Amino acid sequence: MRTIPKSEWPSWIKERVGKQKNIEVKEKNGNFYLYKYRNVWDRKKKRPKKEVKYLGVIKRVGGRIYEHGHIMFLLWLCSLFGIDKKLKTHFPDEWKEILIFSMNRVIHPSPLKRIGSWMERTSLCKLLEINALSGKRLSKVLAKVGMNIRSQRAFMKELIKDGEILIYDGSVIFSTSAHNRLLEIGYNKDKLLLPKVNIALLFSKNRNLPIYFRIFFGSVHEIKSIEAVKKEIEGRNILFIGDKALYKNQLYAEMNERGIDFLLPLPRDDKRIRYNAKMKRVFEYRERIIKSTSYYVKPYYVYLFEDQYLKYVETSEYYKLKLSGKDVEFKERWAGKIALLSNKKFDEKEAYVLWKTRDRIEKTFNVLQNFLETDKPYVSREDVFRGYIFSSFLSLIIYYLVLNFLKKHKVNDKISVEDVLFEFSKVMVEEEKIPYLSEIPAKVERLAKKLNVYNIITKIWES
Repeated sequence: MRTIPKSEWPSWIKERVGKQKNIEVKEKNGNFYLYKYRNVWDRKKKRPKKEVKYLGVIKRVGGRIYEHGHIMFLLWLCSLFGIDKKLKTHFPDEWKEILIFSMNRVIHPSPLKRIGSWMERTSLCKLLEINALSGKRLSKVLAKVGMNIRSQRAFMKELIKDGEILIYDGSVIFSTSAHNRLLEIGYNKDKLLLPKVNIALLFSKNRNLPIYFRIFFGSVHEIKSIEAVKKEIEGRNILFIGDKALYKNQLYAEMNERGIDFLLPLPRDDKRIRYNAKMKRVFEYRERIIKSTSYYVKPYYVYLFEDQYLKYVETSEYYKLKLSGKDVEFKERWAGKIALLSNKKFDEKEAYVLWKTRDRIEKTFNVLQNFLETDKPYVSREDVFRGYIFSSFLSLIIYYLVLNFLKKHKVNDKISVEDVLFEFSKVMVEEEKIPYLSEIPAKVERLAKKLNVYNIITKIWES
């Protein structure tokens, strides 16, 4: 429950309160509550204190109020990127439900049965001309979408642009869903055995955007997942990038034999690393100085880098531990050095930057599993689960459309995706015979104008 500043009270509340003084209005889930307060002297603490008395719910007579700005913002971004058009093409009967579910996951992730209530608080029903969705109806739609694998893949293939580099990575989604053949027992990060499904994700390096995914049985090996995705989008430039947990010579060999391009880090004790090699190349990456060299060790290329700051940190930590009497092993020639192995020839700086982009896809999985809550699907059947994951993947795309928009306007370090959607939700529409905008908070107006979307988020549907 939040207290609404008087300057942000809807006009109908101002009219109802009239000239009454010392009134507070609080809001929760679209409902408004009235409180009366007074300031009295606290004799014990010898300072003034505030006494608050609850007066009751205040309801609008003969009209409704809808959260509107954030809905218009997301619909506009989806239209700009062609999401709505592509959905209409491949899911002509379900596109509205898919879009609503995906927007809910970005704005306010809810169980299926509560999405209808969330819709009623927003202008979605008006803008898309659709009734609020029941959990049963939404479950049927997701099941239909989940069985339509062909349309899912056709939709995702349309997202891929020619010539861009696609970064591959894999992860898992844990679920307690029953009657789902995809789920197989595996360990989570806390070493607990839980049912899981494997998910492969392709990320566009050029556009900082997730654009393709596929789910597999929990027991399917990584190499088979990579090969399956490669076959599905044959002719595209896919680069597999992973972390040290994937280090296996057999994996490198299998990927090389099957024509899968990769760029993977080597463990520091790998004999292919020439620590004494001269590093003639120097470049800067995010204000850090990197020295580099590369060479060929049949049938792979090795890229060796020395991060000057990392070298200082690792060497300093080693001597601090040693001076404190701790028995630690450390080889100074390893300090600050990172070695990458690939079956493809790169410019050294390009290889380094590509490897660093793995952080993006790791963050993407974090958004998918945590912020969008896909690691807790409220579904049990396999077909519904497939539809749930596809629609959640769409929400991931929408999330990154917002993030990239904030980056384009150079405000992503000051305001998050969650922040901008929350602020824009304060742009509300009041409806009687003719819908009209409530008063817009000054902070929201400044932000909308800075992002050049004021006219977009304040546009009202025709009555």
